[in-house]
Amino acid sequence: MTAAEASHPVGSFRRQGRLLRYVKPHWRGLIVLLATMLANVGLELLRPWPIKLVVDNVLGDSGLPGVLRWLPGVDGRHGLLTWVVVATLLIFLLGTVTQMAYTYYSLRLGQRMTYSLAADLFSHLQRMSLLFHTRRPVGDLISRVTGDSWCVNTLVTDALVPALQAVVTVVAMFFVMWNLQPTLTLLALGILPFFVIVIRVLGRPIKDRTREQLDLEGNLMSHVEQTLNAVPAVQAFTREDLEVKRFKSTADRTVMAYVRATVAGLWFELFAGLVTTIGTAAVIYVGANLALDGKLTAGTIIVFLSYLSSLYEPLNDISQTAQTVQGAAAEADRVSEILETEPAIQDRPHAQEARVGGRIRYEDVTFGYEPGRPVLHGVSLEADPGDVIAIVGPTGAGKTTLMNLLVRFFDPWSGRITIGDVDLRDFKHRSLRGQIGLVLQDPFIFPLSIAENVAYGRPEANRHDIESAARAANAHEFITRLPEGYETVVGERGATLSGGEKQRLSIARAFLKDAPVLILDEPTSALELVPAATSLDRVEVRRAVERRFDFRRMVDDHEALYRRVVSTRGRA
Repeated sequence: MTAAEASHPVGSFRRQGRLLRYVKPHWRGLIVLLATMLANVGLELLRPWPIKLVVDNVLGDSGLPGVLRWLPGVDGRHGLLTWVVVATLLIFLLGTVTQMAYTYYSLRLGQRMTYSLAADLFSHLQRMSLLFHTRRPVGDLISRVTGDSWCVNTLVTDALVPALQAVVTVVAMFFVMWNLQPTLTLLALGILPFFVIVIRVLGRPIKDRTREQLDLEGNLMSHVEQTLNAVPAVQAFTREDLEVKRFKSTADRTVMAYVRATVAGLWFELFAGLVTTIGTAAVIYVGANLALDGKLTAGTIIVFLSYLSSLYEPLNDISQTAQTVQGAAAEADRVSEILETEPAIQDRPHAQEARVGGRIRYEDVTFGYEPGRPVLHGVSLEADPGDVIAIVGPTGAGKTTLMNLLVRFFDPWSGRITIGDVDLRDFKHRSLRGQIGLVLQDPFIFPLSIAENVAYGRPEANRHDIESAARAANAHEFITRLPEGYETVVGERGATLSGGEKQRLSIARAFLKDAPVLILDEPTSALELVPAATSLDRVEVRRAVERRFDFRRMVDDHEALYRRVVSTRGRA
């Protein structure tokens, strides 16, 4: 989906609406937030009245309002002044307490919604196919999970709730101001059509500029992530300066996008502020003339101008909210693009739990990564329980792809793969993967302890089973030489281990999983390790993909894998 498609106003609005479902689990916090908001509005309505009492009733000649006569000690100017001071203090204290409560619950609600959305986004990304991940920069995906997920916090606590507060305030201020002076009230509200024009005309560019900025920030993060993962190659080829230049180039474009987004926001603020300033000037002019004609008291003018400020403040908040929503909408689009992308591998409605047993068969399987460019074409092969099969062929012939189809990282374009005469697509894919042990071509080691890495696929395993798997993988000896043995924590991606040690841990992990099917994708000593694994009783079928064979001796030509599979059979 392109950014232009994502920015369609109707689709974007629906996306933002769907994200509001993250409020539901935290509805109690939202109720408290709304209650404190209403309390703040009420206190704002009371705030100007002490000043009016001082001007009209303490310093002026107006009599004591009847509603205040029941207060003790209010007789006389000094008594009224005392109550005015007390009321001012109470309004301040109550306003501060309610504002503190509002801030607390706003922060709490926003954080919980943000991390709920981030968790769902992270979970969804893990279900996406390998093909999806090969086409998406990792840094950009990280940016969407850790940065763009804040959009739900922005939409609710920085946009929706403030907008609701602004609407309630405007309505309340309208009734109070109407009772004070209807003409000035209508004049003050005359600016509303111009506000709507500003929001509609100047709001859209903010979203477009913000989306551009976010995409470039994702690209920048991707460049950093890719370069740091490739540090050995960068240093080996002395490309540090080149990578810095690339970073600066992307950073410059990101800065310019940020500036363009900021300028769009500044233009929005300028015209929104200009509209309210014109409204204030008009009210001052007309109100002053009414006061000069004796139709308004000085206290009423002061209260009205105070309310006018309180009226225009929420209107400004609404304009700011519109600006905030446009920025959050760009983030919401980036988040929703991921959540709306369906995983390529899904279970059929009638899919069953996998019980792997019987013959594994590839039947005329064709598959490729790009339309019209098959990597495997019409491949057929079979393996019986207990067989050990080595699939050989030139680099790029599709050996790893062949194995990935068995784990259902991908589904064939045509043909089918069966286990025990059951199509793999009739198994639940997570259940199927639980029945297959896999040693990846690039062994991945997590920054955990040695024991936790070995037990990654079977976290409930006890120490005896972990050590047995390590011995079967010829890893126990080097593990015991580590400072803390099996409790030694390895570095990022196993940086503290050699390549061979990482590979042995990866093989031990697959052995410990004790799955009926074992796939070894280019381990350096796979043929020696497979027989050693026979101590794990439940390993029924093992498949070794070994590239150290002289395939020229075993295969007639480099295209052999496309037409047939040459295998070395043995018994585990």
